[in-house]
Amino acid sequence: MNPELREWIWFANIKGIITRKKNELLELFGTPASIYEADAVALAKTGILNRENIDAILSTESRKAVDETMEKLALNNIDVITQEDDAYPELLKNIADPPVCLYVKGNLRRDEISIGVVGSRRASGYGLSTTKKISSELAEYGICVISGMARGIDTAAHQGALSSGGRTIAVFGCGLDIVYPPENRRLMERIIENGAVVSEYPPGTIPAPHHFPVRNRIVSGMSIGVLVVEAGEKSGSLITAQLALEQGRDVYALPGNVISINSRGTNKLIQDGAKLVTSVHDIIDEIRWYNSFKKNIVVSLDDYRNRKKIPDSLDAEERKVMEILAVEPLQIDEIHSRLSIELQLLHRVLLSLEMKGLIKREAGGKYMILV
Repeated sequence: MNPELREWIWFANIKGIITRKKNELLELFGTPASIYEADAVALAKTGILNRENIDAILSTESRKAVDETMEKLALNNIDVITQEDDAYPELLKNIADPPVCLYVKGNLRRDEISIGVVGSRRASGYGLSTTKKISSELAEYGICVISGMARGIDTAAHQGALSSGGRTIAVFGCGLDIVYPPENRRLMERIIENGAVVSEYPPGTIPAPHHFPVRNRIVSGMSIGVLVVEAGEKSGSLITAQLALEQGRDVYALPGNVISINSRGTNKLIQDGAKLVTSVHDIIDEIRWYNSFKKNIVVSLDDYRNRKKIPDSLDAEERKVMEILAVEPLQIDEIHSRLSIELQLLHRVLLSLEMKGLIKREAGGKYMILV
């Protein structure tokens, strides 16, 4: 355990000083322990603190509160990861205002390829099912799915990743001793088993509305890109997308019904230059530039194809169709454009594969593999 952990917790939890200023103080003083020992004159000389800030740092009340926080952390089996710890996510450390420390239940990995998935709390069936599907496939590629465990799209994202046995991380806008929303208690337990729940708020912090826009910078900050699924014109998901752009992350958006209120935000993102996503393949194509993870993505793709076992008894045309559907479900015109098979023959091949129980045609017209 970090010998200065007490001072890190004290410093992180000082009220009235924004995170950016706290990070500037860390650059000047080196450690929270040095800030803890500083007097009013030394603090004033920094030129970045007002009178209220200095009073907050010198407050005996905030120093006494640390012991109570540490007791709650021990009681709830919550770990603390500071900016000095090896487990602190490297991508998050490099944003403009990284949290001083993170409260964690589960397992964080310092260098992990992750995609944030966010969207409406009042999602449609289309939004929920598509989110689960894409999140599940991201997990099959070995990509961690990050969201906020809110109702709607967030919950579907976590569920999708878990359905494939993948890793997922939930970022809270409250203390980790509080399950929010309460109906997601079992989901929270599963996330901890297969990833982590994370917060910059100490235990006992209630889920106040103003916490959620602040926590969104962590969702985007830990991710190399953010997928937005169903968002109105004014929503927290669009705030996350804007934060992602400011942090230099990619933004992806799922197109939606033009007359749906929930699609106005995502469709506008696409108009403004966000990557249009209709399948997981659209995301994979975009993140291959991320060289440090390129090898892992390719290996995961091979593993994914291998799991979709293709029978040896198929003829050449049937095998071609099966191999392309092993990557993602496709419409018949998409299959036709990717393979050099005449359309009339393709119809016969698809019918043959359906009769053999190897593929099925979904309600939206896409063919998906069943083996």
